Amino acid sequence: MSDTLRVGEELGLGYSLKGGAYTLELQPDGNLVLSEPDGKVVWSTLTHDQGVERAILQDDGNFVLYKGEGAAWSTETNGQDVDRLVVQADRNVVLYGRDGSALWASDTQTDDPLPAPEEPVTQAAAVEDVPPPPVAEEVPPPPPAAQTYTVEPGDTLWAIAERFYGDGNRYQEIADASGIDNPDAINPGQVLTIP
Repeated sequence: MSDTLRVGEELGLGYSLKGGAYTLELQPDGNLVLSEPDGKVVWSTLTHDQGVERAILQDDGNFVLYKGEGAAWSTETNGQDVDRLVVQADRNVVLYGRDGSALWASDTQTDDPLPAPEEPVTQAAAVEDVPPPPVAEEVPPPPPAAQTYTVEPGDTLWAIAERFYGDGNRYQEIADASGIDNPDAINPGQVLTIP
């Protein structure tokens, strides 16, 4: 279970972030709650039973809890250059900017944080019959699937390679994938494979 939510990532109902001994969970009732290992609530958005469906760290810098008809709660940080939301081991939830500055916080830090539990989180999740949390780590995108392109008047393989790859030198990849022996001989209406 991660302690960080990055821009564009979201938490669904029943999912959580964990920092040290503390858990930030979007509960099934729609309340976003920071709690201690014994279940004691430290902080919450007070959005229970309001129809909240998800929490997302938006590209515009705002961390928002959404219900069907719109926002139920937010950090009101839109327009900020946000990088990540972190549940810290000191019990504070902090929204950081790309420059490392704190743009919003739950202000729940403690000078005497509880130690993180020794048991693996996956075992606790299995005992409580809670679905596994979403992975909030950056995963490299899969390689793009091959696509096709129909040649238009004035096109060259060089220009097409620049358009799709940002590098005209890769024209031979398109020629090879499309079965073209002479890269200088393409015709309008010809369908090329872009690997």
